Amino acid sequence: MLKKTSYYVICLIIGLCLFAISFILKDSDFSKIAGIFIGVGAGLIGMSIANLYMKRIEKKDPISTKQNEIDYRDERNTIIRDKAKAKAGDIIQWFIIGIAYILIIIDAPLWTILVTVAVFLLYNILGIYYMSKYQNEM
Repeated sequence: MLKKTSYYVICLIIGLCLFAISFILKDSDFSKIAGIFIGVGAGLIGMSIANLYMKRIEKKDPISTKQNEIDYRDERNTIIRDKAKAKAGDIIQWFIIGIAYILIIIDAPLWTILVTVAVFLLYNILGIYYMSKYQNEM
């Protein structure tokens, strides 16, 4: 289910390196890049530690791991996950429109409003595309 342990160890090392480099660049002209390195490094460290822990649990209890994988691939659970994703997408769609209205009210730059509206339109276009695609497949 998860990738090999070596992949997560490499990601952990890269994350630690990026995190360390960010402190070196903090006081230079590259402070914005240092902020990005902190974020990416911390994300890689967190992801790697969590997945290495999950790999350890998989090794300790392979029967439970196999049952969890069967449950994950179960048709009913797949439908429930897909339905939850669709509902979350519908809710996020209205938050995006709310953000656009807030940007208009606070007199934000036009490009930020247009980007927000473009994200809303992209969401709806992708929804129509995938609805059409799945209707043709089924």
